[in-house]
Amino acid sequence: MATQTKKMPKKQNKFIAAFFRRDVEGKYHMSDGFFGFLLTVPAILVLLTVIAAPILKGIYMSFMKYGLKEVSGKAAPVWNNFKNYTDLFRAGGINGNVVDYFLTTLQFVFWAVLVQFVIGLALALLLNTKLKGRGVFRGLFLVPWTIPSVVVALLWRLMLNNSYGIINWILNKLGCIPTTAFDWLNSPNLALPAVVIAAVWRQLPYMMVMLLAGLQSVDKSQLEAARIDGATFMQTLRHVTLPTIRPVVLSSVWIAIMNNFQMYTIINLMTGGGPSEATYTLSIAAYEKAFTDYNFGQGAAIGVMWLVFLTIVTVIINKISAKSAENL
Repeated sequence: MATQTKKMPKKQNKFIAAFFRRDVEGKYHMSDGFFGFLLTVPAILVLLTVIAAPILKGIYMSFMKYGLKEVSGKAAPVWNNFKNYTDLFRAGGINGNVVDYFLTTLQFVFWAVLVQFVIGLALALLLNTKLKGRGVFRGLFLVPWTIPSVVVALLWRLMLNNSYGIINWILNKLGCIPTTAFDWLNSPNLALPAVVIAAVWRQLPYMMVMLLAGLQSVDKSQLEAARIDGATFMQTLRHVTLPTIRPVVLSSVWIAIMNNFQMYTIINLMTGGGPSEATYTLSIAAYEKAFTDYNFGQGAAIGVMWLVFLTIVTVIINKISAKSAENL
């Protein structure tokens, strides 16, 4: 008596299997992964249009002679190798070349992020306690975040005015300064701290909210165990709280670095990069090269160097964050 053997389905091609799945009857259906990818296609196309395309255009312009004639179409862009980059590293302006502007930017970013983090952490720790009326304080602390950067710049410019600014008046009443007021915005030594103060005031609420969210996720039993063991507040903060919220800290610091590195409006409206280029950051340099000198090639070159540096910073922070996640 002949025995019937069950016909086995053919092995599915690996390429097809990545996009389609086959049921027991041999029919093909779109895989869940491929369907999910199709749903993201519109978003990917938008990102390519608004992010990738300008980046590629900027890289292209940075290697070309791209002035007002080239932009208006009266002349064709001419390939000039690395001239836009080399010209930026030659001495120019009051302080020098793009290296000086980069160092000024780093100085601004360092102090702005450091002050944001320290004050933001202090406020987050305060609001994480059973403080009476903490809901009201949370709302008040968020107010600077809702004010446009233009208004913030003009507000602090008025408050820091050496003739009628309220900051000098308060410092004078407290006995911190003599009758001769600080000329905040016209002094090469005080201009950078002045714009740092304004930038911190504008962005502090975001840092505070992020750190507060991290603090609220800390296991209360760990804090109680540390208290029972006799740990002080600073010991608990250093060995329990901060290690637990490290991923939140890293992401908050990374976002703060990005925001301050591209800070333009506040610096431009308060000091315009002066005095004596004391606040002349890369964002100011890129704008003036492109829209004041009409050297769009050099402006794009600054943007490309800017992009490379921030990419390196992002990779470093991501690696630190990944190691921190493994240790948790």
